[in-house]
Amino acid sequence: MSSLGRGMALAGTIGVWLSAAAQDIHFSQFFHTPLATAPGAIGQFDGEHRVSAVYRQQWRSVTRPFSTFGLSGDMANAFGNSGLGLGAWLYNDRTGDSRLNTFHFSAGGSYGRPFGPGKRHELSLGVQFGLTTIAIKSAELQFDAQYNGFYFDPSLPNGELFQQASLVHPDLHAGIRYGYRISQRENVEVGLSFFNLTRPPIGFLGSPPQPLDIRSTFFVSTSFPVAEKLDLLPMVQYMAQGQFQELILGTSLRYVLLQRYDLFRALRVGGYWRAADAGYVYAGLEYDQWTAGISYDVNVSDLVPASRNRGGVEFTLIRMFSKRRGLPVRFKACPEQL
Repeated sequence: MSSLGRGMALAGTIGVWLSAAAQDIHFSQFFHTPLATAPGAIGQFDGEHRVSAVYRQQWRSVTRPFSTFGLSGDMANAFGNSGLGLGAWLYNDRTGDSRLNTFHFSAGGSYGRPFGPGKRHELSLGVQFGLTTIAIKSAELQFDAQYNGFYFDPSLPNGELFQQASLVHPDLHAGIRYGYRISQRENVEVGLSFFNLTRPPIGFLGSPPQPLDIRSTFFVSTSFPVAEKLDLLPMVQYMAQGQFQELILGTSLRYVLLQRYDLFRALRVGGYWRAADAGYVYAGLEYDQWTAGISYDVNVSDLVPASRNRGGVEFTLIRMFSKRRGLPVRFKACPEQL
């Protein structure tokens, strides 16, 4: 087979494999995508409202680029109920030559209560309900059976039997979160979540659909000062779904530019390692109630001959809304005039 034929076959194989494996999406900046990472984190933040967005593109050097866009919004102490968080999360993911498109929407809530000395510890439980639609364009795929010995001939049958072109399934996710906040720059957060608890059947080919495996996610993130204006933020996340596992280890450094009253501005840089898959660098900016991040993955997996170490780029943006406390009034007392 020519190199062109092998390339087309590879692209087709990738598209079919993705639909058969039926894995959930994941983000490199998991620490900036709370509603995608932990239902227990819904509405559990220092503020009133939070809106976040994420965009990721990868595998441009291998096939048609995979692109994912996500958007979430949540509120703390919803409708005056202390500890009640409510929020919604949606994403759209489009992958490869098959244009396999996944759209997900979920809404949920969490409830948390502080405890311990100074009420600095907090435990919260969360749940999300939603729907996912998946669609595939089989006409966009190219198979070995359509190679006539000289070139690719789209008029030849592909030899595959696609049972359906789209499907819809319900989702149920749940999780627990623990937080320990000492100060704005010193805290610990731990979360354990379970996704796809309904195990919906997934399948496009003629064989019986396979249930989507439950995905379990465990993460720990910390932050603590190592100098007057320098913080260390080590993090770890472990995910397991069926036979697939993912471990991310890494840390970032935060340089504080300004910390005064309700103003907090800082720069962040870091490096992370996704075991047996990729390493990635991260840069971020915290500017009062805004947080922005950018990361780039360098692929080191078995796909290197095709990817040439090129992975994916990811952008995140978070906006917090909260009532600002009044700044202290500085004045001089005037002497009484007789």
